[in-house]
Amino acid sequence: MRRIKIVIGAVVAVVVLIVVVVAVYLLTRDEAPEAVDLETTVARIEADEGAEQPSATGSTDDSPDEITATGSADDTENVGSASSTGSEDVSAADAGDTAVAEDATGGASAETDTGTASADQTIDAPGGLAGVWTVQVAEGAGDLLGEPTVSFAGFRVDEVLNSIGDFTAVGRTADVSGSIELSDTALVAATVEVTMSTLRTDNSFRDGRIYGALNTSEFPKAIFTLAEPVELPAGMAGGEAFSGSAEGDLTIKGVTNRVAFDLQAQLVGDIIVAVGSSDVVFSDYGVTAPTAPVVVSVEDHGIMEFQLLFTR
Repeated sequence: MRRIKIVIGAVVAVVVLIVVVVAVYLLTRDEAPEAVDLETTVARIEADEGAEQPSATGSTDDSPDEITATGSADDTENVGSASSTGSEDVSAADAGDTAVAEDATGGASAETDTGTASADQTIDAPGGLAGVWTVQVAEGAGDLLGEPTVSFAGFRVDEVLNSIGDFTAVGRTADVSGSIELSDTALVAATVEVTMSTLRTDNSFRDGRIYGALNTSEFPKAIFTLAEPVELPAGMAGGEAFSGSAEGDLTIKGVTNRVAFDLQAQLVGDIIVAVGSSDVVFSDYGVTAPTAPVVVSVEDHGIMEFQLLFTR
């Protein structure tokens, strides 16, 4: 009888533990973030840049050029009034005053023109798109499941959960690196690396199972390398958005397959914003979808997605 009570007590303890784990797992879940979208990301970046833009209201009122020009004119009048000994002297003084005033005005104009030219040159300095652009890596990226305006990559997988039903699990990491090479008309090369061992979802229990399924201790990185050039729109250097696909080799868990990413990109100021996604079948990379007691089922495929900001 005592042994039976011990067995029953152990079973009850296990059931209670499972209930607690399930409760914690379900109560700490948030709604899955939206999929990456170029228009949304561009709007967030432009809003951030607008918030950081300092006001230039007082700068023109205190222009040193205006102060200098005014001072020169006052000095010229004083010289003219002091030199009034005769008509010829006055005429000469007036002529001199006129020349000085013109010189002052010309100097101010020259300085203004020069300043304008410099500003224009600064704005137009990048010239086209040609060159190597590098992934902008964020330090202290913060919550990637919110509304991040930094470079990141990750996945989306559909699950069916006890007591909840359908749910999309999203994992992301800002630990990305790489570069692209552009001509003025095409994307000619690209390599991006993602550290899979730093992926984070909304639940740490799931994270551990993901690392095990991907064997991140042996294969910590996923790598994408562009295989074919991608033609870009003629107006992309002027801010026109690109929408198309990019084909390349994707390596996960040491296995490489040819894939195509749906790709969108746009030049925003001096940053190229690129977002993309591709369907991935786990078994193609020797990955078995991770499970948990609260998970009824997990799709055998998912979406790999990225939001990358490039600078040069």
